[in-house]
Amino acid sequence: SSVLSLAVFTGILAYGQNPDRHTVVNCVKVKEGKNAEYTAYLRDVTKLYKSRVESGEVSAYIIAQAVAPAGRSARCDYHTVTAYTGFPPETGAAGKLDADLKRAGISMTAAEFTAKRDSLADLVGREFWRSRERVGAGSQKGGYIRINYYKVKPGMMTDYLGLEATGWKQVAEEMNKQNAGMSWSLSSLVMPGGANVAYNAMTVDGFPNWEALGSGTPARTIWNKVHPERDMSAYMDRIAAVSDRPRIEVMRVIEAIRK
Repeated sequence: SSVLSLAVFTGILAYGQNPDRHTVVNCVKVKEGKNAEYTAYLRDVTKLYKSRVESGEVSAYIIAQAVAPAGRSARCDYHTVTAYTGFPPETGAAGKLDADLKRAGISMTAAEFTAKRDSLADLVGREFWRSRERVGAGSQKGGYIRINYYKVKPGMMTDYLGLEATGWKQVAEEMNKQNAGMSWSLSSLVMPGGANVAYNAMTVDGFPNWEALGSGTPARTIWNKVHPERDMSAYMDRIAAVSDRPRIEVMRVIEAIRK
């Protein structure tokens, strides 16, 4: 319809005006019997990234631990998420990690730090995401996040992003008004790419605590309030027409560092 087309076009303008924010997400699997040691290692990682956030090198750093799925069935035991105001810089510059560790007050060399990391966990994968929309303050330490992975159909990414920006975003804004601890974000995958990737977009719902996660939200009531002229079922059908949702994961935020 012309109304839907206008809504999608407006959404394209909206997300196009956002800052060029990117995130790098590392999927980490802890080695058998190394959970306690890895938890201790993360304290040094937190110190390192707190220093990097304070210096302005990165805009935020988050560590999230798997809740569902968890254990052997979980693809990742942890997500470590680094946010940048622009495209992430190339890593591995000679001497940089040594200098960063020293600045953070960590008494290890870069070689020792990386050797310790590799002895405790494996990097399952690394993804680069572009932030498209954000509502709320973002993931908070002690809170929970629900990650909705989407496989947008070929040639439909613009439609999908526009639908999220002009549909669910307003629902998330109202939820945030009712509970400031609620948040929502929309991102599209930059790397890796290709026809064989399992997903290429995601939304992340943030909850301040376990009770908020479990209580659910009156989505249709809120939808009718913020979109009185649009039918929610028709909107959801349109989302389903341009995308599939192959995976949902729930994680607990154990660290969130922002300036």
